[in-house]
Amino acid sequence: MRKGFVVLLAVVLVAAFALPAMADVSFFGTARVIPTYYKDFDFDSEHPDVATLNEGGFTFGEHIRGELRLGWKAGGDKWKIMMIAESDLIFNKNNADRSFYTSSQQPATGSATAVPNAGAEFGIERAEFSYAFASAFELFTGWPISAVDIGTGGLLYGDDHPIIGVRGKVTDNFKYQLVYVAIQNASVIGSSTSTLTGDWRAYFLKPEFSFGTASAKATLSPILLFSDNRANNAKIAYYGLEGIGQIGMIKPSFEVIYADGEFRATSRDIKAYAAFAGVELALNKAFNPYIAGRYTSGDDDDADSDVEGFVGITDIGRFSPLMGMDGNILGEHLSSGAFYNSPLYSYEPGRSFSTNRYGGIGNLSSGDNPGSKILAVGAKGSLDDFAKGLSYKGQVFGIWFDKTENLSVGAGKTVSKPDKYAGTTFDLQLKYDFSQNFSATYIGSVFLPGDGIKDQQATTADDTFASVNTLQLAWTY
Repeated sequence: MRKGFVVLLAVVLVAAFALPAMADVSFFGTARVIPTYYKDFDFDSEHPDVATLNEGGFTFGEHIRGELRLGWKAGGDKWKIMMIAESDLIFNKNNADRSFYTSSQQPATGSATAVPNAGAEFGIERAEFSYAFASAFELFTGWPISAVDIGTGGLLYGDDHPIIGVRGKVTDNFKYQLVYVAIQNASVIGSSTSTLTGDWRAYFLKPEFSFGTASAKATLSPILLFSDNRANNAKIAYYGLEGIGQIGMIKPSFEVIYADGEFRATSRDIKAYAAFAGVELALNKAFNPYIAGRYTSGDDDDADSDVEGFVGITDIGRFSPLMGMDGNILGEHLSSGAFYNSPLYSYEPGRSFSTNRYGGIGNLSSGDNPGSKILAVGAKGSLDDFAKGLSYKGQVFGIWFDKTENLSVGAGKTVSKPDKYAGTTFDLQLKYDFSQNFSATYIGSVFLPGDGIKDQQATTADDTFASVNTLQLAWTY
């Protein structure tokens, strides 16, 4: 049934794109050069830093990342095509102007191909193709950014996986998406049974209902997502509700998610919860404060039959509207420093364990994780009246583990289990638009460990704060 549905959509898509007319193609692009300094991601000033993963690869300390994109798009009354090619890398001699080889791939010395090829690696990063048969029925596919809750807390899913689906606007107050997501579909090469040990698919339905007028309006969106995670032998149904509204200057938003599933092989039940709520006050262009809370349930016994740590498909908190910031420390790959164990883009400590994994970026987040509670306050605004083109965002997070029974106590510590207070983060973002084509953004972000992290460290550790300092130089055209 599943394969037949996908094949049918693909056939319809091919037929829809058999168009006799040609269209003008427009080009666009961005070039971001991002000098960055990571420090003490293990919260220990006496221990050498280990490599951490970001969009450009593994790195540590000071480095320069380049995110270089070239896009093009075309379309007509009913069809659209968009593609973005990207090279995203940590600059060094071996990749800035040539292809990269590992030692096992390096051609033999003296051969004609011993010198690496010229030209950095480059490929299609995002693509979207669509055809609107009617306003209520638009077919789309590719690997664009797709999401179910990126407009609120980003707890469940947002990423650029390959997809195919339909969407439409049925009335002025009702629209929908029905989407198939191919997250992983890697087979074991040479296997006699051709088992899809890397197979992981998801399906979601997301209707949106709008109410009210310009002065008081709201959107409510039920969420139904099924994760068929064959790679980890798990199946999970996610049920949720997302809401976004505005009453004058008050902008509330929320989401609630319930995960209900099981591991096929062990019959362990998955019962987990997540929630987000926030309010922003649009006081004026210079000062828009907000307060928000975010919760993911944790597991209190990794030996029982209940898996209670919440894991989404991908937690995309780093890019959510209120609490998000592209470059703050909590959205970095803190699993490289252990203790809090949040993967890239994520605000939840999903990689605390390697047991009972059922999702997360890379399919590496564990249902035995301790969960988290985050209380955030912040503000953003434009300072045009002070300096035209200058804007800011600042925020403070208080972070608690939901459960700490599964976490280990550091060597030499006398507590029975780690404290629940994980720590405090401070983020400051300053952006200056020199023109419509060039801007510079500074982000300074620190994570001060609380007793929940210190209790996991050995007594020999010289605990300190982790930090990120980055300057994003961006050209757009």
